[in-house]
Amino acid sequence: LFVANEEGALRLKIHTSLIDLPLDSILKIPDTTVENTISIGFGFTAQPGDELPPLVDNTTYDLGDLALKRVVLRRGKLRLKVRSILETAVDFTYLIPGAYLFGSPFETSQTVPAGSASEPSSAEFEFDLSGYDLDLRGSNGSGFNTLETTYILKTSPTGQTVTIPASTPFLFLEYSFLDIIPNYGSGYFGQQSTATEDDTTQIEFLNRITEGQMLLDSVTIDLNVINGVGADAIFQLDRLSSINTRQNTTVNLSHEIVGSPLLLTRAQDPTGNAANVLSYQLNYSLNNGNSNIKQFIENLPDQLGFSFNFDLNPLGNVSSGNDFFYYDRPFQALLDIDVPLRTTLTNLTLVDTLDWDLSDVGVIDAVNSGSFTLVATNGFPLEGMIEMTLLDEFGQELDALIVPSTIAAPPLDAENKVISPLESRITIPIPVRTSNVLPQTRKIRFKVRFNTANQPQLMEFYASYGMDLKLTGNFNINLGPSTL
Repeated sequence: LFVANEEGALRLKIHTSLIDLPLDSILKIPDTTVENTISIGFGFTAQPGDELPPLVDNTTYDLGDLALKRVVLRRGKLRLKVRSILETAVDFTYLIPGAYLFGSPFETSQTVPAGSASEPSSAEFEFDLSGYDLDLRGSNGSGFNTLETTYILKTSPTGQTVTIPASTPFLFLEYSFLDIIPNYGSGYFGQQSTATEDDTTQIEFLNRITEGQMLLDSVTIDLNVINGVGADAIFQLDRLSSINTRQNTTVNLSHEIVGSPLLLTRAQDPTGNAANVLSYQLNYSLNNGNSNIKQFIENLPDQLGFSFNFDLNPLGNVSSGNDFFYYDRPFQALLDIDVPLRTTLTNLTLVDTLDWDLSDVGVIDAVNSGSFTLVATNGFPLEGMIEMTLLDEFGQELDALIVPSTIAAPPLDAENKVISPLESRITIPIPVRTSNVLPQTRKIRFKVRFNTANQPQLMEFYASYGMDLKLTGNFNINLGPSTL
């Protein structure tokens, strides 16, 4: 964003997320498959439509260092596979009493066909668990990573009488929890470490500056390190680099925050609502006096490179199993860059590409001669040199045009402010080689090299400044017969 002060002087403000570490990248709940069998402890002859005794199961999942008591799912699914050796169809109801969506527990009723010991029947079902609130404390309400399930079985009313031997498995279950992304979780998250090396984030704004130099008066960056997680952490920024990939230059930040371990106290959740989470924040102001931030930004980075370490719960289970997280309240490091546009520019080069298609006027057999005219109304205290390159539809270079003169800088008053915009009209002749490729031209790439025109000091830029460019063409062409 460009922001003007009361006098109209511009400041460049960039807000960007340096690090955005959602807790699902640390608190990973892996795909989990559990196999189970169903039998009863006594022999039983089941008539058609008989209901078997309900079976309650508590399954504890191996989640590594995680000891979760409750999870609300942002995304996830349950895949249920059932095999039966009973020679009658079985209607079954599968319930998860501790999984609620809009106040109702998860419940599904399905049927598995008749089978036999030699040829078991099978059925497979899949359910969307997005939005479900899971109680992982088990039947006794004091466990963790434990899900209570209930099976209610009934032989098909249209089936046949079957005998179920005592303690012999007759139903074989396989249920899988897949693609689990939590929206909320509570429990103890364990002592976990994450190291990120040589990662980058983009600064799109500066991508079009391909070369040159911009000397600044001052730069200020506010770095906010935010812990939105209900668990203590230690964060250490090992490296922060300004990377200019166009010129292959890198400037590493020099400031006390680099290499220093920062203790991030856990966030607070006073209302049980993500919107009201009280994040813990550390704020640092980087300026000309305490860092090399001016040189860092003068490198005109299109990328920021960084390496960091993040240690969760370095002091152990100090919350007695009451850690929490919300998906929308991650750990973040945010940058607010403030650059007063008081600068000297030396060959600062901007590049842009525009669509251009002469065939819009008809089928072109040939361009015999012609010229471009560039009309520039310049309200900046800059002079500009322009290069134009003709490209085909695939972006491949066809030819380059030589622009014979520069866009002139307008006159300045005693305070070095532009008095009024200055118009420059530049005629650009088209040689024969260029005429031959104009019918195939679909884009024109403009490269503009700016300089503060021989000014002895830093120039201020104002909101009223601007530059209008218009490109016209005058051609002698042969049209194809299809246009007649």
